[in-house]
Amino acid sequence: MLKVAIIYHMWPHYRRAVMEALDRSERVEYLFVGSGEPFEGIVHVDPEAVRRFRRMHFLMFKRVLWQAGAIKLSATAKVDALVFLGNPNFLSTWIAAWISRRRHIPVLFWEHGWRRREGSIKSKLRLCFFELADRMLVYAPRAKSLGVAAGYLEERIDVVYNSLDVPIANHFYQLLARGELRDIDPASIFEQQHSPIIICTARLTEACRFDLLFKAVEILINQGTQCNILLVGDGPMAASLRALAAERRLPVHFFGACYEERTLSQLLYRSALTVSPGKVGLTAMHSLMYGTPVVTHDNDDDQMPEVEAIREGVTGARFRQNDPESLARVIARWLSPEIDRELVRSQCRAEIAARWSPDVQAQIIEGSILKAVSHGQA
Repeated sequence: MLKVAIIYHMWPHYRRAVMEALDRSERVEYLFVGSGEPFEGIVHVDPEAVRRFRRMHFLMFKRVLWQAGAIKLSATAKVDALVFLGNPNFLSTWIAAWISRRRHIPVLFWEHGWRRREGSIKSKLRLCFFELADRMLVYAPRAKSLGVAAGYLEERIDVVYNSLDVPIANHFYQLLARGELRDIDPASIFEQQHSPIIICTARLTEACRFDLLFKAVEILINQGTQCNILLVGDGPMAASLRALAAERRLPVHFFGACYEERTLSQLLYRSALTVSPGKVGLTAMHSLMYGTPVVTHDNDDDQMPEVEAIREGVTGARFRQNDPESLARVIARWLSPEIDRELVRSQCRAEIAARWSPDVQAQIIEGSILKAVSHGQA
């Protein structure tokens, strides 16, 4: 059995499902390396979730990270391959990857990869860093295309997508079918209880551009289309958004931060549409898991890789960036009574099952590791 270490600075709680999927492998024995501590408000996955976990401290200086243990591990570990979080701001990874290559241990970088075309200096620096890896594991096909355009060999890039805990969503549907869920009806929160709900589960930050959503809903209401807004999350923009909603007399409910999946699942399932006016990442995965389509803006250079799960007219739609009237038109189409809600639910779930589930992700990652190891042995 191959031995592979995957080195992160910290493992976010939403990585648990893919960690467990990897840990079930019959061909690779994985060692998961991370701090074991929360970071920047993100809860760390329980180290007990997997069979082999090693705690490793790191230091952060503004955006630059130093993880001395990664260098030591790369110099001493008896492993068949090393997988690093491929962030060029992690200075220790430059050294650790170089040492691993000198020891003829295959190196893989697991990272967003290329998100947009960059200036020549930044592009060359990023390419120089990524060239330390035998293979790149990127989140979406667009990242692969941009990587090839930047000069990285196409055959060394594997698209591994991203995932959340799909088994939890499947359990939700089983409970729903058996009538065993504690009923959470978000409609009861609003004065207009029969109006469709637009939801977004995210930190309330300036980058989320909820002001655009407010403007779009104001346009819709003035046109006679009633809808409610449910914001699930907290953040630095909470107070100003509350004030804006009150000033415009909009039907907005601020649910606050929520990390209980049973509650989140029902809020998402019972909403008509997720709208993320700024960039969208794992919010899209979360929404589609529960059969709710997603709307976000159309500028791929300002998006996250998960946006590629949004298929126009099937699992959601895109509006013209920074244009509230365009957003209003898109929302109106998805709130139309002609929409077959059950068909949309099945299409959203099918998209997740096909490309964005932890089992699919684990299989692709493991396949890439096997290719890197076999190439190194050739």
